[in-house]
Amino acid sequence: MPAPKVSVLLPMYNVEPYVEACLMSLLSQTSSDFEIIAVDDCSPDRSGEIAARILNAQNEVPWKLVVNERNQGLAETRRIAAMQAVGDYVLCVDSDDYVQPNLIERVIEEAVKHDADVVMFAATNVNADGSVNYQIDSEDKVISGVEAVEGIMDLKLQAYCWNKLVRRSIFADVHHPSGLIYEDICVSVQTLGKSRTVRLIPDRLYFYVLRDSGISTRFNPKILDLFAIMDLVEKTTASLPIKNRERRLFRLKYIYGFRTIAFQVAMRAPTYRMASPILKTVAERLHPQHLYRMYADSRPKLSFVMCLLKIHPRIFYSFVRRFSER
Repeated sequence: MPAPKVSVLLPMYNVEPYVEACLMSLLSQTSSDFEIIAVDDCSPDRSGEIAARILNAQNEVPWKLVVNERNQGLAETRRIAAMQAVGDYVLCVDSDDYVQPNLIERVIEEAVKHDADVVMFAATNVNADGSVNYQIDSEDKVISGVEAVEGIMDLKLQAYCWNKLVRRSIFADVHHPSGLIYEDICVSVQTLGKSRTVRLIPDRLYFYVLRDSGISTRFNPKILDLFAIMDLVEKTTASLPIKNRERRLFRLKYIYGFRTIAFQVAMRAPTYRMASPILKTVAERLHPQHLYRMYADSRPKLSFVMCLLKIHPRIFYSFVRRFSER
């Protein structure tokens, strides 16, 4: 039996209420040229048991269930799944999300047609009830891997792992930062940097579910990991022929990184006392020249609000809370 074209990497941790819907969306694909590599990352619930039951009840899609001996985190669990995969390409799916029935068919079609190392597609951000929050768009064109990295650094392309089909040999060859959140940015930049051809398609093929209990919606002191991720991105892009690298790196590191940490902490921390240590850390790293460069990059409002953070974190916290509650 020939190896499947695509290996779906499916890490599982505390997704008992959601993993069945995710798997059923995968098992309802219009193409069967894929396998599922599910990894139970020492989940305290029945996620692995439910996945095994559903996968064992069908015989059309080959699958493996790996159980980590200890909790490894998302990045390392994806890497473990990739080591078990046999497909030419890998596709990361979060086990509390779901996908369109033609996802596998479309990405294979585009990968083969363009001999692409990466196929990047559009997605929809939805609430748990299915209502749409916003669309995650993608263009319709072919670009180089370096151009794709430039797009991420310019904040024009998304750095998620789950909206990209990636050649397995490339995905397995990059550093997966274990124990850090926002690891998708580092992994995406590396995979794209090693890619020759990247195909962007506008098809909305993935549903990213925003849940109240999810890591992307709750206050998490580990958001400071984003500093380490930015440092890794700076290091891994140093050898790439990126045009205007310093300007683009500034946008990713300060306009995205510093802004994300400061605003998310201010909006999600229940009290200023909890937010204060993180906001003070950001303020200490923020210098007047950074504020000027934000203004010079046509972001006067951001420059003004970050000035408030530099003056005093409490002023920034109160300002952001007041306007975010409107």
